Amino acid sequence: MLEDPDRPDAAAVNQLLKACGQPERSIERVVLALQRSDLVVSLWRPAPGGTGHGLVGLVRATSDRSLNVNLWDLCVLDDVQPRARYIHLLMRSMLLRLRRDLAGCSISMMTMAEDVPELERFGFLESPNGIRAMALQLRL
Repeated sequence: MLEDPDRPDAAAVNQLLKACGQPERSIERVVLALQRSDLVVSLWRPAPGGTGHGLVGLVRATSDRSLNVNLWDLCVLDDVQPRARYIHLLMRSMLLRLRRDLAGCSISMMTMAEDVPELERFGFLESPNGIRAMALQLRL
């Protein structure tokens, strides 16, 4: 696992994902996602009242550690502006770490349409010919 000294806990991640409009996940699933992530890059700001810090942005990576990296859960709270700048900071930090520790891996991700222009600045390309991702959700 790559080092991330500021790795958030599952409750903070779940709260951020819900605030960013993503479907609610069980804490157990978020715990597993964080445990299985090779790298988590997070963005924090001082909490109201000056007590601690609040999670305001996140992106995480999983990898087979040889050929492929998948990026997940790219999100920044809407009230953190300019949003594109903070998406840029998260992605820049993630990609620098991946180039250092997992050089040569191809990187893929699914994201919201509004983030595509910022990601294109890093060399990401939208799927050609309207290819859409599919996922199978296994219920335990």
